[in-house]
Amino acid sequence: MKEKLYTIPIQDAFAKDCECPVCEIYRKLEENAINYTIGPGASYMEEDIRAQSDKEGFCQKHLKMLYEYNNKLGLAMMLKTNMDRTIKELEQVSKASLPQPNSMFKKKEILSHPITDYIEKSEKECFVCGYINQTFQSYLMTIFYLYEREEDFRKQFAEAKGFCINHYKVLFQQAPRYLNKKYLETFLTTLNQSFLNNYKRVRDDLEWFIRKNDYRYKEEPWKNGRDALPRALTKVGSIWNGEES
Repeated sequence: MKEKLYTIPIQDAFAKDCECPVCEIYRKLEENAINYTIGPGASYMEEDIRAQSDKEGFCQKHLKMLYEYNNKLGLAMMLKTNMDRTIKELEQVSKASLPQPNSMFKKKEILSHPITDYIEKSEKECFVCGYINQTFQSYLMTIFYLYEREEDFRKQFAEAKGFCINHYKVLFQQAPRYLNKKYLETFLTTLNQSFLNNYKRVRDDLEWFIRKNDYRYKEEPWKNGRDALPRALTKVGSIWNGEES
């Protein structure tokens, strides 16, 4: 298979023994994004990047990852200026008229107010997510690019251990956008078979894990059940890299 700089992360992910190559691609991007945000020579020291992170803030998942990174001072500095901005903007929107009691005909309506609108908007933004998504979409396009152009990759795709349910959906949705008629049907058929066969495989491994916790199966071999739970977490929730901790 021919390698180009932009195809290497895709080929590496599909070559890895994991339950979802797309999760592996995302995980690598996430590591790079956290390192970019708070690692050595971190971007938060640059004025324009700091202004962007102050504006967008961070989601709960990436706040936790930033905290776990060994740079508490850097995180404190980012959070402080982000909080400064939040205070300033909430002080402005809080000047709007206060909400009034709903009438008996509007009890089920959700409150809309500049304060709640501001907070809801901020909850949908994350500097790290934005950084990841810029590259993640191009990597998804590269999957389809390789599928059309490389027979070896089509074989590698078919032999993968399937995908998590979320990335199965993403690949299924985007395939008609990027694949030509010659390859689209084959891709979707292979994708469906790969997902379902491997989802069932992990389901069966999980069932054996459950049985092994029953005293009646104590002397039976573990087969593939020992690490079934973390692998099932990958398939169901995209939250594990398929390796035992």
